Amino acid sequence: MLRLNVAGMTVVELVMASSIMVLLTSAVVLMLIRVFTVNRYALEQGVNTSQLQQSLRNITKALREARQSDAGGYMIELADDFELIFYADIDDDPATERVHYYLEDQEIKMGIAEASGFPPQYPVEDQEVKTVGSGIVNEASQPLFYYFDKNYPEEADPGNPVNPLVTPASPEEISLIKIDIYANIDPTHTPNNMRMETFVRPRNISYQ
Repeated sequence: MLRLNVAGMTVVELVMASSIMVLLTSAVVLMLIRVFTVNRYALEQGVNTSQLQQSLRNITKALREARQSDAGGYMIELADDFELIFYADIDDDPATERVHYYLEDQEIKMGIAEASGFPPQYPVEDQEVKTVGSGIVNEASQPLFYYFDKNYPEEADPGNPVNPLVTPASPEEISLIKIDIYANIDPTHTPNNMRMETFVRPRNISYQ
């Protein structure tokens, strides 16, 4: 019988060895792709989490220092489920800015407007807008902002609880604000959302 040898191997053995090598190589490549994908997702999620935590600290700091506007208006202009407008000095200058946080296209946006003229007036639209958080997946039943009156956590009338306040909340009733963020940069990859929440009590609230 005729036998073909290639470096001491038959053709059949060579084909089998090549097939095994291809299978092993494919398995290693698939494993590396999987590891790379998981690590990339973890890295992106970690970066996003860090950015959101920093943004949450900045929002908390600004809200804590909320004050009356330069035009003489109340320090909170709008208090809704996914939108909050208030006045604060966010750039350490003598002026008070109109600060607008809202949710749009799974991003937390921050709008800023400066007063101008005499008497001071604030423009209706934001003068500057920047994104301060991405991958936000709050649903309609999961407000970004909650508002509570001065009686929280107690109720003035236990039989008729009012906290959190019905939105849009009346600025004069607000004593405490809760920020509640659900985030996930890729819900199809990981079904469990990350949640960050904090309570903020503006220092200049009047309880009279």
